[in-house]
Amino acid sequence: DARGSAVVSLTGGSTPRRLYTLLGDAEHGWRQRVDWTGVHLFWGDERHVPPDHPESNYGMAREALVRHVPVPPAQVHGMQGELADAHAAAASYERELREGFAAAGRSDMTFDVMLLGLGEDAHIASIFPGSHLLSRPAGTRAAAVWAPHLGAWRITLTPAALLDARAIVMVVAGTAKANAIRAAIEDAEDVPRFPAQLLRAAADRVTWILDRAAAAQLQRPTDPRPG
Repeated sequence: DARGSAVVSLTGGSTPRRLYTLLGDAEHGWRQRVDWTGVHLFWGDERHVPPDHPESNYGMAREALVRHVPVPPAQVHGMQGELADAHAAAASYERELREGFAAAGRSDMTFDVMLLGLGEDAHIASIFPGSHLLSRPAGTRAAAVWAPHLGAWRITLTPAALLDARAIVMVVAGTAKANAIRAAIEDAEDVPRFPAQLLRAAADRVTWILDRAAAAQLQRPTDPRPG
């Protein structure tokens, strides 16, 4: 309503998959509450795989959400994880970002909603502990990163692209994420070890949506509502 379009960055993972499934469900009222024709979809990160690969973040969101809602195909901006060179994929996405934001009528590249999950090691997008993006910020908004513990390349939005979003929504569930949640929100600052602590700079623009299991290690009082 405010800007004539909505520029949204999606994330991967099992918890977001459930969210996408609910949003795309024709029997659920949520789908009808969104003017999908005005939505531009991007992704926060991608595996170095083709879109039909079972590990593709784009492929998961396409099957769970995109193919069920009337988002114009030209407004779906996936990363080209199928390119042989991850750096070429990042450069391609940098161009896609510029062109996509321009098509949405935006003079800047600020996301309206940045949806993110959280890894058990407190990584966000594909910004892992020890990432060079934490110590040497990239001048671009998309980058290729090598993940030694995975033995794989990833394409990711950079910290600058993540943190200046108008709203950052963290959706995290499960006992396995409890330590990472505590590290991100309450532990002493050590960003190279816990990249999710970057979100502290965004202050009240960050909303954490947690189940009780994920919030179990937090010391501060939590919302007493069920869930």
